[in-house]
Amino acid sequence: MSALLCLLFCACAPQEQEQSSGQAYYQVVTEAPTETEDPTPDGIEAYVKTAREETFETGDGDPVTYSIPRLTADSSDAKAVNSAIEKEYAKDFETAAKENGQNKALSVSELGYECFINDEVLSLVVTRTTSGHNVSYSVYNYDIEKNKRLDNSGIAAYMDRDESAVYAAVETALQSDYVSKFKFDNFKDDYYINYENTLSDDNIKNCSLFFDGSGSLCAICKEFASVGAGEFNVKIKVVVE
Repeated sequence: MSALLCLLFCACAPQEQEQSSGQAYYQVVTEAPTETEDPTPDGIEAYVKTAREETFETGDGDPVTYSIPRLTADSSDAKAVNSAIEKEYAKDFETAAKENGQNKALSVSELGYECFINDEVLSLVVTRTTSGHNVSYSVYNYDIEKNKRLDNSGIAAYMDRDESAVYAAVETALQSDYVSKFKFDNFKDDYYINYENTLSDDNIKNCSLFFDGSGSLCAICKEFASVGAGEFNVKIKVVVE
């Protein structure tokens, strides 16, 4: 099965420019972006290729395909992104091959990526899910016209918004998402500690911004709760006034 049909994700975004079709979508919706049947928009193959793809047995008859992307651009920023992706996930391929050789269950149950392109902003989101159902993401935003990687400040500049306004919008969306999930835990002593940690300035500013397939601004953030590992990553849609 193709890695793009496996759990795939990816993200990137550009810098300051005139307001255009890539900036018309900001609506506040706090649920995670929905997946589409075809996560690869037309024409994106010119900018993104699969860097590595391998299929591993899981022991239950359903093999799993790991896949990671690479940018095709020859710029220093594109090379740095490709190097970072390889460094982050190469060990997962090695570990899976070793686990298959020892007839062990895979410690990483899913590894894939998704690509989104909005005007000149290319967003790559790599998703990794462990056998314990812990999900982590890596987001890479890239300006395909300027051949430059974009961080959160670059995303804000592309939107022609102040960075503080973008973070304020992330906080609003994250608060709504958090309260909707844990409002019935507010009688617990640690609820307010977890709530404050979730909405702390450091946590908000450590989010990863990207544009999804509909052009909506999204953020990947941590939420803290007294369940499981105590923290987990969420995708939320964000509106910037």
